[in-house]
Amino acid sequence: MAATILVTGATGRLGQRVVSRLLQKQANVRVLTRRREDALKLWGDRLEISEGNFSDPASLKEAARGVDAVFLLSPIGETLAADQNAVIDAALSAGVSRIVKISGSDWTIESAARSISGTAHAQVEAHLAGSGIAYTALRPNAWMQVALEPVVTALRNGEDVPARFGDAAVSFIDADDIADVAVHALTAGVPLAGPLVLTGGETLTALEIARIAARILYRPVGVSHKAAPALPPHAGAFEQQAIGEFGQLIGDGLAASVTDTVHQITGRQPRSVEAYLRARLAATTPTGDHSEGEKTWR
Repeated sequence: MAATILVTGATGRLGQRVVSRLLQKQANVRVLTRRREDALKLWGDRLEISEGNFSDPASLKEAARGVDAVFLLSPIGETLAADQNAVIDAALSAGVSRIVKISGSDWTIESAARSISGTAHAQVEAHLAGSGIAYTALRPNAWMQVALEPVVTALRNGEDVPARFGDAAVSFIDADDIADVAVHALTAGVPLAGPLVLTGGETLTALEIARIAARILYRPVGVSHKAAPALPPHAGAFEQQAIGEFGQLIGDGLAASVTDTVHQITGRQPRSVEAYLRARLAATTPTGDHSEGEKTWR
């Protein structure tokens, strides 16, 4: 019988990418979701749906039953460590053999005293290490789909690139690259040793991004230092603080490192910022295709 993989956070931006790739590989997939109808809309009967939530031990036990591997992902929030540790405990009781965790960025965990998110993820990684389950912690750098979307919005409005991180250089990574590495870690014959630090293949400042945008849009593009912090709608106090700390750490230059992990695991180079911006801005270029700008969100 083929292995069954449980995916938490399945209906989110990264979780959807992971599930889609697993289904393409003909894996048996089970998703844990609070809203069955959301999973049904996305995947219909192509996978198992286990309705429940992190705070319900019975639903976690049921979701983990008969599972071989777990993809562990949950939203940033004050219950992150407790939620993920509860999944680990349920997986341990169910005899799960492997967990792949999306952790915090390396620079948040290594600077946990300055990052409440890093502190929470470090606690989960420590719990994983003590569980005895084979695991891989993935530590992705700044996501293009999050960190660069204010840039896309500004450029579409004819504005300059917002310098949200001052003059600091950042190595941005595409969520598709994160998903590719995660699926490899979930399905590889031997569990990957970690933690694995995932970055893009280049470091760029706001000025360098502006130069890229100018090439794409065929117009002068400058840099604006009036950028306000970009907070998700209805962000709670924990998330607001975590995002503020991300900005401070990135502004201090801590997100500038580059690793070749994506290339080593996938055999190809990570997506470039230019490729990402070309796709997202395609609808605003003279020969743009509206469908191209939406590819990264599928």
